[in-house]
Amino acid sequence: MTTPTDDRFHIELLKLLLHVAWSDDEIDAREARALLGAARRWKVPLPELQRLEQCLDLGEPMPAPNLGLLRQRPDEVLATVRTLIESDAQVNLSEQEMLAQIRELLGLPPA
Repeated sequence: MTTPTDDRFHIELLKLLLHVAWSDDEIDAREARALLGAARRWKVPLPELQRLEQCLDLGEPMPAPNLGLLRQRPDEVLATVRTLIESDAQVNLSEQEMLAQIRELLGLPPA
């Protein structure tokens, strides 16, 4: 069972992941499935799941994530971002740049 803290973390992580998915100006169907699958696995509350689905359907980003909360678990954030980036079998330059920016925002040294 997830705790409220895990719920908040996962919601913020989903916000970040949606921004990452949009970094190349399009969301591949595999990326969308990966986002929705993660939300379901994490048992994100229904209103947040619906919000994610709406953003995917309309091609809109979610609000900026709470980086302070994400900084509490930077390794998990980076691993999840890498999984999403690789879900469409193509890692392009904009996604690599986004990963470097996320490392910096999380207070981690460059890779």
